[in-house]
Amino acid sequence: MRKNVLALSIAAMVGGLGFVGSASAALSVAESGTGHMLLVPYFNAQNGNMTVFHVVNTDTTKGKAVKVRFRGASNSDDVLDFQVFMSPGDVWTAAVTQGADGVANLVTADGTCTLPAISKNVPVSFVTDRLPSTMSAADKANNTREGYVEIFNMADIDNADTYGSPAGKSALYKATKHVNGVAPCTDSVLQGTLAWDHTTASTTTGLLKPTDGLTGSWYIINVPQTTTFSGAANAIRSDAAAGDTKNVFSAQTTGAPAAGMLSADPLFKTGVLTAQKYDVPDLSTPYDTTYATAEDQAIALTTALAHTKVINQYANDASITAKTDWVFSMPTRRYSIAANYKAPIGTGFLTVSGWGAALAADKAAAYRVINDGVTGSYFVTDTNTTVNALGQICTNAKGQTFYDREETSKSAGAVFSPGQVSVTQLCGEVSVLSFADAGASVLGGSVARTNVNGAYVNGWGEIEFTAGVPVLGSSFIKLSNPSATAGTSGTYGITWPHAYK
Repeated sequence: MRKNVLALSIAAMVGGLGFVGSASAALSVAESGTGHMLLVPYFNAQNGNMTVFHVVNTDTTKGKAVKVRFRGASNSDDVLDFQVFMSPGDVWTAAVTQGADGVANLVTADGTCTLPAISKNVPVSFVTDRLPSTMSAADKANNTREGYVEIFNMADIDNADTYGSPAGKSALYKATKHVNGVAPCTDSVLQGTLAWDHTTASTTTGLLKPTDGLTGSWYIINVPQTTTFSGAANAIRSDAAAGDTKNVFSAQTTGAPAAGMLSADPLFKTGVLTAQKYDVPDLSTPYDTTYATAEDQAIALTTALAHTKVINQYANDASITAKTDWVFSMPTRRYSIAANYKAPIGTGFLTVSGWGAALAADKAAAYRVINDGVTGSYFVTDTNTTVNALGQICTNAKGQTFYDREETSKSAGAVFSPGQVSVTQLCGEVSVLSFADAGASVLGGSVARTNVNGAYVNGWGEIEFTAGVPVLGSSFIKLSNPSATAGTSGTYGITWPHAYK
């Protein structure tokens, strides 16, 4: 018993590798803290997993009109989005699980107002409309069960007594502010927001320019396996002067987005997809006066997240049944390159700047659509990417080196499968790399996953790229104590954020 406990302790004592916040222009990104926008790098509803989210409005004066969007792991497809109206000091929580039909669904017991309305404990199924029509129902369901989450404070909800005659609180504030612990969620008022956009006068609606104040966290829990992983939502904050942020509220409905609600998404830029009001804001929508175009903001965020090396630890010690997954999430890649499902999976590509002059046949064959206006991005050139048989856009690392815990290293010999490639290949927007000769995955990842075979039992490694790749993620390590007594949980989960150079 003592030997097994000691081995478990040693495996856990190798130390965490932290995330260093970075900045570009007027946007700063950090692993935790408060921000105007939040990023959850990974959600997972595979193999009995449930992912739970907590979003906190730390502003105790004003409410927040918040946009929540879930994107799939393969190609950043929108698989669910809605709005949450948070009152001052409010917390909104929800969970993603696998539904009976295999499609992920969202469940909440929270009373915070949402649009569309989400009833307590009534599952809301993810939407597969933007996934390839050629994909089987089972594959579509699988593609909803992994991905990442974008959360935006679109606008503050004013608490001032300056609305109406006589003056009083705005209708939206009164409809969403908790009273004795209960938010009224007045349906007529929330439905009225469907006619609003970011240009609507604040004196009428009670919307103000967005301020800092959102923070969040997540955890992936598997009850049957008694394992939990957790982390903070990455916070993106505008460092623009007070008043220089933009109201980016867009109605949760169809129709063309209002003028000024821009996106660098290459599928919207070329008309492959028709943007709707619910599609914005996204991570490229200009959030403050620093950015004149969506490309400007996409460049800034991509630069802030770009790294040439990703570093973390792994453990595969059989005596404690240890196994490891590394997750690589690239939430801004969508604004540089996207998959066109109207074209056959293949090598064809076109740039946004060349789309208008291209022949119809070339457009029909362009599976990769590249926004070359997002200058400096690793993905702006087609030579840095390939497409796999699943239609996922892939990029190869320059190389990798794995070390054991005693200074021994090797850069050759470790093989990535399937495909038996000798360098790390990240396919999809959220890629899972499993360190297990038997191919077992800690997270049950199956959408965009490869295995590394032949690394050391325990140690650390670094993945290197020829230029900065916008990536976030963590190492997920699962351990068990084989001598745990009956009635005592012997399974443990460790989450270590990547370190970067």
